Amino acid sequence: MKPKYLLISCATMKAGGAERVLSILSKPFADNFKRVVYVMWLHADVFYSIDSRVELLDIENEVGSKNLFKKMLWFRKYVQKERPDLLLSFLYPWSMKVIISLIFTPFKIIVAERRAGDVVRGGRFTKVLRHLLYLRAEGILLQTEGNRKHYGGRLAPKVDVIYNPIKIPQELVGVGLTTEKEDVIVTVGSLKPEKNHELLIRSFADFHRTYPNYRLVIYGDGPKRRLLEQLITDLQMNDFIQMPGNTNEVFTNIASSRMFVLSSDVEGMPNALIEAMCVGLPCISTKVSGATDLIQSGENGILIDIGNHAQLVSAMIAIADNEKLANAMATRAVEVYQKTNANYICKKWIHYLNSKM
Repeated sequence: MKPKYLLISCATMKAGGAERVLSILSKPFADNFKRVVYVMWLHADVFYSIDSRVELLDIENEVGSKNLFKKMLWFRKYVQKERPDLLLSFLYPWSMKVIISLIFTPFKIIVAERRAGDVVRGGRFTKVLRHLLYLRAEGILLQTEGNRKHYGGRLAPKVDVIYNPIKIPQELVGVGLTTEKEDVIVTVGSLKPEKNHELLIRSFADFHRTYPNYRLVIYGDGPKRRLLEQLITDLQMNDFIQMPGNTNEVFTNIASSRMFVLSSDVEGMPNALIEAMCVGLPCISTKVSGATDLIQSGENGILIDIGNHAQLVSAMIAIADNEKLANAMATRAVEVYQKTNANYICKKWIHYLNSKM
């Protein structure tokens, strides 16, 4: 018998890593639970396709205000009225609000973290407060084994790890291995400070002096677009670097590229990197959370130190110079699909949530 229902708290359903995971999970959630509700704390357009059986609630629309206190009060009253069997809350700022909103209530709460556990706004105070609040949680779900170290003490027994699910048609798994290549380096990610696209742009400009036929394509959008466009202009790279915005056709758009680069300073489990590996591209990544779980450097990709310009240029040159190495790494990269494909990961999610009911 299906439980009554599952309530999920999230910031938005706009383009982003956590939102993409929730879009993939929406169908298996709806298949396995009688009722599923996604409650969004911030008003924003829904970017991803969500199963039609999943209810979407925008708190700001419901309250008619952006006032945080009013939104938290509405959330408390809504949960007390609806009485879900389990609450699943994504991302620490909102998970902390969920727990505070539901203080002195009996509802079971699972918190799902998407970033490295040491990366929080507010420094030590926020970390301590998060730790104390998460003692209230039924479980803490992480994306990487490396993040366990940030949840020690009485939180440690609450922690489980499930990788991000990647929804890619079977026929596109490894498609990059047989697609005719263009001299393109590609990346996919929001244009936010933590993605450090500046590192990639500057490194590409140096790389381009040796490989003038190459182009860089950056898929994604965000608050740093204008600054990045100005940097591209300052480096006289306008003819060689494109930023076409968000795309729902990631796999087909990147398959013909020579390599994929993730230049982030901070990640949780980088979906874009997993997708590029599943497609069959040689990948370069900084040593961020998630990437170190996925890449064995020199075998199925290349890892570089965070923020290291020289290492990134050298890694791009290594792949451009050596087609045999590039093909070997790309072939090994595709094996990541076995432990990240949506069917496998979604089954783990359903089993985990049922165990917490």
